[in-house]
Amino acid sequence: GYYTALERTLFSEFASDRHLELWEINCEVHRRGLELIRPGARCSDIAAELNEIFLKHDVLQYRTFGYGHSFGTLSHYYGREAGLELREDVHTIIEPGMVISMEPMLMLPEGRAGAGGYREHDILVVGEDSVENITKFPFGPEHNIVKG
Repeated sequence: GYYTALERTLFSEFASDRHLELWEINCEVHRRGLELIRPGARCSDIAAELNEIFLKHDVLQYRTFGYGHSFGTLSHYYGREAGLELREDVHTIIEPGMVISMEPMLMLPEGRAGAGGYREHDILVVGEDSVENITKFPFGPEHNIVKG
C-alpha cells in the first residue's frame, strides 16, 4: 500500500537547443541533489545548494516548489511529513529509515525560449551509511528523447 512516483521529462526529437539546455540544467540539479541526500544532511542546506545551481544558470525564478519530500502509505499526501520537505525553511536532519524524493522542477511560461516543464523524480531510501535509489529508470536527454 505504499505510494510511489515516476516522473521524467520527455521530448521529441524536435526539441530546440534551449529546451535541451534547460533540461540539462534540471538534470544537473537532480544529479547533485541525489548526491546530497545522506544521513546527517539538513533539508535546508540541500535546498540552498541546489538553489545556487539554478541561480548560476539564471533560472531560479522558474523553480516551482521544493526539491523533494517524504513518502507515506496510501498516497502522496497521506503520511507525507511537512517536516521532511527539501525547502529552505525546513531544517530537519535526514536520518536512516527515511524515504525521500529528489524532484527538481523548472516551469518556463509560454512565450519564453524553452517554454515548458522539466522534472525528474527519484525515490531514495536512506540507510545507516548509504542511500538506495529505488527508481532505477534513466533520465536526461541521452535516454528520454522520443524519436520517430
